[in-house]
Amino acid sequence: MIWFVFALLTGAAVAVLLWPLTGPPRETKEDPADVAFYRAQIGEIDAELSRGGAASEEAEAAKVLAGRRLLAAAGQETASGDAPRARKFAILLIALGAPLIALGLYAKVGRPNLPDMPLVSRPAPQTAPENRRSLADLEAYLAAHPKDGKALERITPLYLAAGRYNDAVRTSKAALDVLGESPERLVKYAEALSYANDGEFAPEAVSQLERAEKLAPKYLLARYYLGLAAAQRGEVDKAKEIWTAMLPELSEGSQAKKDVLEKLALLDAPVEGAAPGPQPNATSADQQKSIQAMVDAAAQRLAAKGGSVEEWTRLIRSYKVLNQPDKARDALARARKALAGDAGAQGDLDALARELGLNGG
Repeated sequence: MIWFVFALLTGAAVAVLLWPLTGPPRETKEDPADVAFYRAQIGEIDAELSRGGAASEEAEAAKVLAGRRLLAAAGQETASGDAPRARKFAILLIALGAPLIALGLYAKVGRPNLPDMPLVSRPAPQTAPENRRSLADLEAYLAAHPKDGKALERITPLYLAAGRYNDAVRTSKAALDVLGESPERLVKYAEALSYANDGEFAPEAVSQLERAEKLAPKYLLARYYLGLAAAQRGEVDKAKEIWTAMLPELSEGSQAKKDVLEKLALLDAPVEGAAPGPQPNATSADQQKSIQAMVDAAAQRLAAKGGSVEEWTRLIRSYKVLNQPDKARDALARARKALAGDAGAQGDLDALARELGLNGG
């Protein structure tokens, strides 16, 4: 089949070269009457000049004009069907020479005896990871390119969104090994570890966050997670210190600032009926009880009267801060039931469940 294609291409190339030569040749044919007339006219002008009967300049001008007309009459072109010998030789040379030269070059520099590669042996085309959209595409790419750090970074959040937290831990750690440490990669690894640990920042995750903060002391996300890890351990004062120090660096009205203020409000929440504000002589245990009482009261109110998706979100997050994942899951289930008719709220709750690692277990 391939040789047939080559023959067609060669024939097309030869046809292009021969096309200008395929028409009938052009040759000249004299008109005897006109030629005789203009030659006679030139002769009369010469005779008049010799007799002195005409001004030399006018005679020369008339003679030039007559000469031009003589040339025109003698050079009229007519078509002839008989090609000259040179023309026939050129056609023969192109028709035979072009294919012979092409074949000679291919035999010299090509590999005509090389067999075709079987289709099953041909490698599948691989596109760059930035052009890949789906999780399956990236997995197939990484199976062939396991050391592509950028692809490992791109697939980690896809694993998190799919609830495949152990896979996210594996790829985020692999990205660290391939590309080296950076604050962002350390935090992503810590995030994956927390998702795989039911939302709790275990010592290994905290270690990654501390290394990220050491590399970039102003990196807000690492500091935020360190505050959350402290709150999960019941170290309320440490969590408050971390989050309060962040506030001046957060943009006014930003979602990040709202979230930090919400967390601080939970830490400062008093027991119902007590004076507002933090208790100056309270111990960490007392503060933990205060927060627990406030969260339980909010849960009772929402169970009795219902509430918005924002109120349910605050309750679910509060249980995560208190390191009570079972209660957080229960609150999530009740929120989904209470807001069953609100598609937007259901989407928000699904996103929250993925963020806090509440889909599994």
